[in-house]
Amino acid sequence: MRPAVIAVPLALLCIASAFAQTGTLAGTVLEPTGNPAAEASVQARNTQTGATVKATSSRDGHYSVSLPAGSWDVSFSLAGWQGVNKRGIAVAASKATTLDARLEETTQLNTLGEDGLHTIADLKLHHPPSGPTPRTADGKPDFSGVWWAPVTTDPGKPEWTPWAEQIGRERTENNRRDSPKSRCLPSTLTFSGAVWQFVQSRDFLIHISDDDFPGFYQIYLNREHEKDPNPAWYGNNVARWDGDTLVVDRIAFDDRDWLDGANHPVSSQLHIVEKYRRPDLGHLEIEATFEDPKVVAKPFTQKRTAELAPDQKVFEFMCTENNVDVPHLVGK
Repeated sequence: MRPAVIAVPLALLCIASAFAQTGTLAGTVLEPTGNPAAEASVQARNTQTGATVKATSSRDGHYSVSLPAGSWDVSFSLAGWQGVNKRGIAVAASKATTLDARLEETTQLNTLGEDGLHTIADLKLHHPPSGPTPRTADGKPDFSGVWWAPVTTDPGKPEWTPWAEQIGRERTENNRRDSPKSRCLPSTLTFSGAVWQFVQSRDFLIHISDDDFPGFYQIYLNREHEKDPNPAWYGNNVARWDGDTLVVDRIAFDDRDWLDGANHPVSSQLHIVEKYRRPDLGHLEIEATFEDPKVVAKPFTQKRTAELAPDQKVFEFMCTENNVDVPHLVGK
């Protein structure tokens, strides 16, 4: 007797083939203290296709994701701590790959009020109001208000030049000993403070931070850049409207600036284009594209969201000449 032949639908064969090409990436995310990091965001980006897969760690810090076989860049983040990026993680078909991560402190001294626990406590105060987008008299979205520090939803994929990687590594290894902020100079360009404020008029906006010095800069509407602007810590900033999106063009940065929490530098060629959108009353969407040929091999785009903090105020921040932090910045 001839054996029976069972017909398997082509769709099922394709599904089975797809599962055969899938592996598992799993591990544990820890806080800097060594405790499990619950609800940490995990994002894997395929280095060939750019496809992303996201997950969230459980109460014990564990996460697990199924990924197509290939090379992946994996980022770990949690409000209150500095995120960690792991690059070129190989995931093999039908195999489990273990990848653990330990988040880092956001400040060198980690003093009370500047530690990660303080930021986590702030998050419990978040209750963004609902409602339609407020508008100015001329019908444009009104970005005025006090906002909580933005949360990064997409860190982008910066490809650092060897020079930028070396500088960032040296600054990390010496505990940010030469950090500008420790010397009463502005923070990194991607820093905004626990809360920050937009004040908007027809001709300009003012960005105010509660944790920086001097802590404010202007964005001029419907104006071109100066022909030869003086370098400035916050850059030379002009903006235009594209429908309901505010497009901010920033150039002429002081090359003593630091770019980010990973201690990367900037050069005088830095060019930042920010796009602000307010889809409703309680939320602000921020998309920033960074271009600096001395620092990154090609431009990269970072996406963040902020929530309105209607019950919060921006307090003055004073950095005085008797700053007692500096003697403690001993490096390694």
